[in-house]
Amino acid sequence: MLSFEIVRKGKAVQICCDDEGLNRLISTLEKLRGTATHVHLRSPAGGGDELSEKNPWGTKGVSEVIITTGGD
Repeated sequence: MLSFEIVRKGKAVQICCDDEGLNRLISTLEKLRGTATHVHLRSPAGGGDELSEKNPWGTKGVSEVIITTGGD
């Protein structure tokens, strides 16, 4: 399980994950060390399978997260 949720009236992002979700997030970030300049994580509603639809408390998470590197 891996989910991202916007909290605190849009001022923070909360990441919820179990061991499998943590491994997926680490693997995704490792791709950015290689040749990728950005990666997409999507829920089934967003057309993927990387993110969970809801966090452990049943709150709907975001359907897509894009992680981009800036650089040098």
